[in-house]
Amino acid sequence: MRWTMVVALLLLVAPLQVWAQEEGGPGEVSAQAATPAPAAAPSAPTTFVGGTALLVEEGRWELGLFGPLRYGLIEKVELATHPLWFFVAPNLQAKFNLGQRGRWHLASKAQLTYPTPLLRLLSREGIGGILPSDRAVPHLVSLQAELLATRAYGEHLLTYGLGVQVLPRVGASEMVSIDLPFVYPRTAAAFGWATGIAQVQAQGPIYKKLGYQADVRAFVYPGIEGAFAVEQGAGLRLTTSERFMAQAGYRFSYAGYPFGTMTNIAPTVELAWGF
Repeated sequence: MRWTMVVALLLLVAPLQVWAQEEGGPGEVSAQAATPAPAAAPSAPTTFVGGTALLVEEGRWELGLFGPLRYGLIEKVELATHPLWFFVAPNLQAKFNLGQRGRWHLASKAQLTYPTPLLRLLSREGIGGILPSDRAVPHLVSLQAELLATRAYGEHLLTYGLGVQVLPRVGASEMVSIDLPFVYPRTAAAFGWATGIAQVQAQGPIYKKLGYQADVRAFVYPGIEGAFAVEQGAGLRLTTSERFMAQAGYRFSYAGYPFGTMTNIAPTVELAWGF
């Protein structure tokens, strides 16, 4: 757990150091005033950039096969939901444009999810069951907030993120932890008081319409001894136009569970349409 906390701190400090270099400290005001203003930052890509601090353009829709449906409500507000899960785990997400600091685009993201119907559906014996059928699943409400900072290097985007998730329970509960890769990090907050999340992500072009996307994400759980998770994913993406993107890659997980540590890797695929 200690080294995952170090990762989280580095993710927080790195953009602050860059901002300090760009903005200068209080003692540099007169020097900055005498220095010509820097050239305007290059415009950042605005299509299929859901994991960054950039927002979908106003009036544009983006729909992922497994990812969320995003809509640019107004210039500074983006709404999203996962339609594939909506009827068994109602969810809503909002991203807000917080403007720019130097060459960094800033945004905040808030997400509300009610996973109880899905967990009750999966509380059964046999195929598809991940929870004991004789354990009561309480009402759970996941609340997640995240701050994002993205910088464009030409057409390449570098993003840092820091977030927190709480998952309060209401009603009688006999629920046990879901000790599965990629699931435990997103439900462990129900057994502690919060989950801390830190991430760094990069995406951009490789050659013509072929590009890449890669990220590292760390989870820490105060109050749950020995529990942590680090996930790393990467993929190649083909963006044929502003209307279609296909991506294939992998996601790796190294995590500490109540019973010990475990390493897993899984293939990933995504198709997305914009209109």
